[in-house]
Amino acid sequence: MAKKAKKKVAAKAATSSRKTKKVIAVKSVKARKPAAKKAPRKATRRSTADVAKLRKAVIAGLKSGKSVEVVAGQLGISRAYLYRLKSSG
Repeated sequence: MAKKAKKKVAAKAATSSRKTKKVIAVKSVKARKPAAKKAPRKATRRSTADVAKLRKAVIAGLKSGKSVEVVAGQLGISRAYLYRLKSSG
């Protein structure tokens, strides 16, 4: 019968310190699992009429003295999109 060859482990075995006789831990070389990715949200497409209504609502909200965060929260859009709607002409 032939003997099976043992697989060599890539990580070093723990060693002990000569001075203190304590075991020194060795880092594991196992690959870490990548972080779970969030599923991408589906981009909503708006018609030209919807964008025009949003733009009017943005301008009216900002003229009334509301902050950008409040207006964006009320309309359900991001602040970046709000700035884009505000500045597009």
